[in-house]
Amino acid sequence: MAMILVVGGLNGFIGSNTTEALVDQGHDCVVTRHENTEVPRFLQKHIDHHRVVIEPADSTSIADLRKIGEKHKVDGIVNVAGGFASGEGPLRGLRGYFDMLDATFRAAQEWKVKRVTFSSTGGMYLGLQGTVNEEAPISLPSMFPILAYQKIVEVAADQFAKKTGISTICARLMGMYGPFDGNQLGLEARLVHAAVSGKPPNLENVFFGNAEDTGDLCYIKDLARAIALVHTAEKLQYDVYNIGSGKLTPNKEVVEAVKRVVPNFKVDLPPGHFPFPPLPLMETKRLQEDTGFAPKFDIRSAIQHYVDWLKAGNPK
Repeated sequence: MAMILVVGGLNGFIGSNTTEALVDQGHDCVVTRHENTEVPRFLQKHIDHHRVVIEPADSTSIADLRKIGEKHKVDGIVNVAGGFASGEGPLRGLRGYFDMLDATFRAAQEWKVKRVTFSSTGGMYLGLQGTVNEEAPISLPSMFPILAYQKIVEVAADQFAKKTGISTICARLMGMYGPFDGNQLGLEARLVHAAVSGKPPNLENVFFGNAEDTGDLCYIKDLARAIALVHTAEKLQYDVYNIGSGKLTPNKEVVEAVKRVVPNFKVDLPPGHFPFPPLPLMETKRLQEDTGFAPKFDIRSAIQHYVDWLKAGNPK
């Protein structure tokens, strides 16, 4: 039986939710785990029913991926893991991305897969204003290492597709929050966790977490479904897709949504705007036209779902 390999699909925030979305669309998945063996509750039933198979693998190792190929017929690769690292020293992160790309591309060729899908970031549009689409020119200088690495992935993916003819897609992701978000980098996750735990929210080092800020927020269940739709589409017109909600949500609206679900919640966001150029709004016309995607969650239903998830005893 053909399966989709989801790199980071067991315990990654995006990967685990994308695996669930792929299974919900009728596909079986083989997922990698590296050092972390934690399993999200929403995947456990699929593992029990053998719709999701777990294999140990370092995604920077072609030897590890080949072992998976020896056991399973893989017809697609979704690589939405992050933080690749190889070797020692200051180039560990950069080397990790090169090794990950090399291993993924080699496996894709050897297995003759239909499509490879990589996660990228809406941070590509940093410095642009207004509403942007995938045709917007991307600046080469990168404020953060992860942004530079994602640009390398996009350039490499484009070249790989041209050289091999294998459909290779980059999904530029924006504003995700929801179940299994272990890092809680965004304001939304921190507010929901604080509300459920009854503790004051930690607002340190939150980008765009001020009272007047807005963000393109996409609940993880919607975002993961969009990735799954892109990866499994019969035919795609493009090789880069913006994945987001297509609208800006004010932080005040997020706070109101949390208070509606947890009435005694209190928070005072820092006033004004975060001292950083705001990200532009990503247009999602390509995604809608080629996959029919539309978000199922609005901010209210998303916060309710997230709170219910945490109150059910899930730690993240």
